[in-house]
Amino acid sequence: MKKQKKHTPFVSCIIAGGGSGTRMGADINKIFLDLDEIPVLAHTMSVFQNHPQVDEIILVTRECDMLGAKDIAEEFGISKLRTIVAGGASRQESVANGLSEVNKDAVIVLVHDAARPLVGPDAISDVIEASLSCGGAAIGAPIKSTVKEINADGFITRTPDREYLYEVQTPQGFSYETIVYMYEQAQKSGISATDDCYLAERLGLPVRMIAASSDNIKITTYDDLLLAELIVSKRKGDAK
Repeated sequence: MKKQKKHTPFVSCIIAGGGSGTRMGADINKIFLDLDEIPVLAHTMSVFQNHPQVDEIILVTRECDMLGAKDIAEEFGISKLRTIVAGGASRQESVANGLSEVNKDAVIVLVHDAARPLVGPDAISDVIEASLSCGGAAIGAPIKSTVKEINADGFITRTPDREYLYEVQTPQGFSYETIVYMYEQAQKSGISATDDCYLAERLGLPVRMIAASSDNIKITTYDDLLLAELIVSKRKGDAK
């Protein structure tokens, strides 16, 4: 693991946890499912709680999940949790709600999916440092397969060079001024996006891509949860 530098800029992290368990066939929000006998949400919050460069956590969940999330935060000692905010109708609205609660001393704002519990501290550090130098950064996985672009009729039109293709993940980080501007402009233009990088792209703002660890999976299906269990087990073995 890299030696983490002592920090001075205030870093806020918005954790977006407004999803559900419908794609898993679960009757509860997937972030409340157990991973190695600990709720997924507890794993995710703990990574940022324990990171020396992160100063506060803003958690966004469905209104019906706020009490359960509060209980988890208290049980697992998430003292950096500033507040829990009710999400909106979309991810973008939810992050905007979280952004409204960010400490005004923040220099960098991170946005991370609650359902990515295995993000490493080095990845968080890399995004913070790149956001400080470039204004925006994200981690992502290089595409391994050949990708084809098709037209409206379903015919292949182009083969993009996969050397320059990444599957974007979180955390994504931006300077406070940048992300506030991004969201203000998106609201004015009626733009809706499933990730924050797009809001920066459309404004011509630079976002640095950082190669992610293969561990940074998103819990969407039970297969993902099983894979996450294997990763946790391997980490425990490596730590012995």
